[in-house]
Amino acid sequence: MVLYPEKMSRVRIIGSNSWRHSIISSIHDAGFLQLEPVDPSIEKILDRGVSGELYRKISTLLQRFRSYEMILPPIEVRDRMGKLPLDKLLEEAEKINISSDLESLKDSETDIQGELKEISMRLYALDLIEGLNYDLSIYNNSFVTSYVAIAKEEKIQPEMIKQRIPDASIFPLPSGNYIVSIPENLESEFGKAASDQSFDLLHIPVMSGSPSEYRSMLMDKRNKAEDALKVVKNDLMEMSETYYQKVVQYRESLEIEARKLDVSEKLSSTKNAFVMEGWVPAKRVEELRGIVEKASSGASIVSTVETGEEPPTLFNNPKKFRLFEFFVRFYSLPQSDEFDPTLIFGIIFPIFFGIMVGDWGYGLIILIGAIWLVKRIDHPRANSHIPKKLSSFALTVLGKNPLRILGKTLIPGSILAIIVGLMFNNFFGFPLLPVTLFQTSTGFSGAHIGAFPPTPIVIFHVALVIPKLLLLSGYIGLAMVTFGLVLGFINETRRKHRRGAAGKIGWILLAWGIAIFGLNLIHHDTSLNPAVSLSTPIAVGLIIAGLIVIIATEKARGAMEIPSIISHVLSYTRILGILLASVVLAQVIDLIFMKGVEKSPLLAVVGIIILIFGQLFNLVIAIFEPGIQGARLLYVEFFSKFYNGNGKYFRPFRSVRKYTSENEEK
Repeated sequence: MVLYPEKMSRVRIIGSNSWRHSIISSIHDAGFLQLEPVDPSIEKILDRGVSGELYRKISTLLQRFRSYEMILPPIEVRDRMGKLPLDKLLEEAEKINISSDLESLKDSETDIQGELKEISMRLYALDLIEGLNYDLSIYNNSFVTSYVAIAKEEKIQPEMIKQRIPDASIFPLPSGNYIVSIPENLESEFGKAASDQSFDLLHIPVMSGSPSEYRSMLMDKRNKAEDALKVVKNDLMEMSETYYQKVVQYRESLEIEARKLDVSEKLSSTKNAFVMEGWVPAKRVEELRGIVEKASSGASIVSTVETGEEPPTLFNNPKKFRLFEFFVRFYSLPQSDEFDPTLIFGIIFPIFFGIMVGDWGYGLIILIGAIWLVKRIDHPRANSHIPKKLSSFALTVLGKNPLRILGKTLIPGSILAIIVGLMFNNFFGFPLLPVTLFQTSTGFSGAHIGAFPPTPIVIFHVALVIPKLLLLSGYIGLAMVTFGLVLGFINETRRKHRRGAAGKIGWILLAWGIAIFGLNLIHHDTSLNPAVSLSTPIAVGLIIAGLIVIIATEKARGAMEIPSIISHVLSYTRILGILLASVVLAQVIDLIFMKGVEKSPLLAVVGIIILIFGQLFNLVIAIFEPGIQGARLLYVEFFSKFYNGNGKYFRPFRSVRKYTSENEEK
């Protein structure tokens, strides 16, 4: 069933040791078995395997190729390598031995970069002491060592340095900094003085000659180092063009083989056979049996195992609704034996969102923005008009996949917002259409024929619509709460929790009893006399029956939660509240704009500014508020009636391939 996760089966595989690696490899490539520890009662009579020579050989090669990949400059990998037999993979990988060449180039690169860093530091020191045209050798010799004292927030007070270190020689610089020369044995005391006065110290390196001569020498040295670095980088790039694709392909293949071998070598076994267990979708048990039998030439047994352990959860939703699994996972993963609310969320959330936006202008902008967002994420441009910091912040906070899901989620909701907006004749608050099906506000004061916007023909007036919509939102709340309780009843029945199932019936009786009684109060029909009206006695009877069942099944906890059933039903009236708030705010902004245009050119300019920024502000609210409140109504008022969550993720034994394929190399 779509409303439930995949049914899982625990399987046990017993195979011949001679086919062990072949079976493990086939299971890995199939990718739908989650490995689990073997049942303790069986494991205690078996031996635990240890890593052998083959595993160590693969690990050594893998480490070598990882180091190659770290050193080589990355380039685009255009082709995928097919799967190689293990012996062929090891043979081909052994042929690529570029360690000495890469290490030599990397050492040269490191040495040159260190030299450039040293040159940059000396040039920086020269910049600081540029104002003093002395021979640079005077700053460091057998008697003194020199520092540049760099001011931070407050000015440096040289007299205080002199008090601490009488033998110090202090030279002011035009920048407000100072050169301080001190005996070498007083460096520690000078450091304390710098800390007390809160200024930074830069040691002047050993140099000689005039500043201009030394700078010229450093610039020549830097140019030569940069040229040498370019040569090294070019050599690395040439090696990368030759080897990088093979390196990443072999590295990925070795990682996969190491994973397989790690499982294979550590399985519980006897001298001749091994045992492994795991979870697999029930509908694929026969497929697994066929894969294992083919890999072992029939020298294996695959059987299902009865267990009381909770299975992992694997979603089972139609393709178009899988993006909504993100929102269910965000809340909590369903357990394997309870309803998966993904499909319900995918249907209800866009409806709530569209109703709460209620403006076809906002809906159109949200639709265009959502489509653009999805396309931009799937096909990013090299040059974008969006500020880099803003896009980086969005990607850092949410990530590409959540942003893509958010964009795709907004598309159906925005389409429904356009439909609802057309029904209410709201385009950024303006009634542009000649006919309004439902009028939700009083519109523009003083509107007349020929004015903008035109006065539309109203089918259902505001005085009639809002009370009806309020009542409709209450009915939606009652329906959603009841639906949730019905799902909860089914869950409890499937688990054979009779008390829990009875409790759900009690809540349904209470919810409907309160709803019927509330409607009777609105219509002033509160007579308990069956001859006058049957609805009120029925409502009271439902309330009493519901209370009795709830208290009997859920005791004090149920009694404490009785008021919540009313708040959960009434909470759905926020659908109308957010709709009206958005519509009224848009129309207030529009009214200010229209009045400004009528009064004077200056007020017209002010009105245009208010219109632009006000509508932008309302658009942001129209995106976030319906989204947050729509999700909240489902998470809190709906999920709480049937959903426990806290399921375990299904993590099959497989590897994600980026540079290789599962097809055999030809």
